[in-house]
Amino acid sequence: MWKVVAGAAILAILGTAAAITYFNHTRPQALGLQSATARTPAPSPSPGDPLAEVCRRPAVPGNAGSTGVGGLWVIQPHSVVGYRAHEKFAEVTSPHDAVARTERLGGWLLVGGSDSAPAVVTGCIAIDVRTLQSIDELPGFNTSDRDDIARDFLSARSHPYVVFQPYPVALTLNVLSDAVQRLTLAGDLEIGGIAKSASFKLDVRLKDGQVSAAGQTTVDAGDYGIEVPQEVGGFVRVNPDIVLEVSLILLKP
Repeated sequence: MWKVVAGAAILAILGTAAAITYFNHTRPQALGLQSATARTPAPSPSPGDPLAEVCRRPAVPGNAGSTGVGGLWVIQPHSVVGYRAHEKFAEVTSPHDAVARTERLGGWLLVGGSDSAPAVVTGCIAIDVRTLQSIDELPGFNTSDRDDIARDFLSARSHPYVVFQPYPVALTLNVLSDAVQRLTLAGDLEIGGIAKSASFKLDVRLKDGQVSAAGQTTVDAGDYGIEVPQEVGGFVRVNPDIVLEVSLILLKP
């Protein structure tokens, strides 16, 4: 009998070790700065574009062709945002990262001040949470089911957009340097119709007339009325501290 018990214990240990190895190997990397490549500013959104309605662009005279830091910077295609949540499955000691992302976002930042002392004046970024799709892998589990559940948690039917509106903050960007700068960008983050203050830690680079920004913030799902699975004896528990990740490309229109 002891041999059977020992064998079962060894199989359980091996199974757990295999799951931990798999989770660690397949964990999606955090979003980072995108390469600065030659880009043409995206055309103005079509009339009735809901993202453009959520984040209406201000009129900025003389913005086109300006080579300084100041002016209106608009989010471009291939910008990416998403979330990362730590899941803990029964019988597995290592947590798994649930990661979902989307490129369906839009918005802008308005930079004022001088080239030697630029500052974010205001801005608006809107994300269509209905388009978030999981990119992590989980054997035996259809991650699209999780995406459906996440949309319910986020009240996506009644509040389809997460909106971030930054507070004014000084910038250290310089048109004469393409060095990566660190920036804390605080603002109002609205999820499911509830707005709370949040601060993104960002790496920012200005190169060849293009701003790249990448970083993250952590929010408590409960602050936004989101109840993630927390059953002690359940199949999965989700850490309510959710990481929001961004990788943005901005150009002047």
